[in-house]
Amino acid sequence: MTDDLGREVRFPGVPLRIVSLAPSLTESLYFLNADSLVVGVTTHCDHPSRVSSLPVVGDLLTPDVERILALQPDLVVMSVEGNTHATFEKLIRVGLRIFVANPRSIDGICKTVRDLGAITGRDSTAAQRIDSLRALERRLRSQRPAPPSSLLMLISTQPIMAAGGSTFLNEIIELAGAHNAAAGIPGNYPTLNREAVLRMNPSMLLFPDDMHMEIGDLEARFPEWKGIDAVRRGRLHAVDADIFLRPGPRVFQAAERLQALLRADAQ
Repeated sequence: MTDDLGREVRFPGVPLRIVSLAPSLTESLYFLNADSLVVGVTTHCDHPSRVSSLPVVGDLLTPDVERILALQPDLVVMSVEGNTHATFEKLIRVGLRIFVANPRSIDGICKTVRDLGAITGRDSTAAQRIDSLRALERRLRSQRPAPPSSLLMLISTQPIMAAGGSTFLNEIIELAGAHNAAAGIPGNYPTLNREAVLRMNPSMLLFPDDMHMEIGDLEARFPEWKGIDAVRRGRLHAVDADIFLRPGPRVFQAAERLQALLRADAQ
C-alpha cells in the first residue's frame, strides 16, 4: 500500500500488533472494530474509554522508542501533523514498519478509514462505516440553516489564531451551515490581530474547551470585542476539543453538534 507520504509499505499479512501514535488513528482503528490488534497508544489517545487499558508509549511529540520496541509491533501508524519527523526517522532506523496518514479534509478522513480497513483486513467494515458517515454528511447538508451565520473558530488567543479555509475545521463549519469568517485569510491557522476580528464581526465565536477559558475571560482580555455580534448576543461557545480538533471519524459528530448550536442560536 502507499501511505500519505507516498511511500510504498509492504505487508506480508494482516498486522497483529499495532502501535498507534495519533489519537485520530486510534479512534479510526476502534471505529473499524480493529481494537484487538492495537497493543500500544500515546497519552493523548483517550477515545473510546477502553483505550485506557492499553500500554502507553509516551506522548505525541516524544514517544519512547524503547517502549514501542518492547511491545514488538509489526506496524506503527502515525500522522503528519500530530507526530514529528524526528520520531518517524527514529522508528525507521530501528527497522519498524511505519504507515503514515495525513487526513486534512473530510475526504482524507474517509481515505484513512479505508486505508486502515485494508491494512487490518476489514475492508467491508470500512466500506460500511464510510457509507454511514456519508449518509450523515448528506443529512447535515440537507438541513443546513439559511442564511449562513458568520463564525470564527479560535484555536488560540495568545496569539489570536483561527481555523482558516484550508482545514478540515473549515469543512466542519461549512457542513454545519455556517460561513467561516477566516476562510479567505492565507494559511491553515492564520494569526489575527484584535482589529481584524473586530472587522470580521462574526455572529458566533467558538473555541476549544482545552483552552480552559471562560466566556468572561475572553471578554476581559478583549474588551473592545463587546461590540462584536457574537459577544453582544452571547453567542460564544466552548466546544469539545477532542471531537472538533481530531481529524477522525467523529468529525461528522462535530458538524452535527455545531449545526445544533447554530439552530439554537437562531431561535
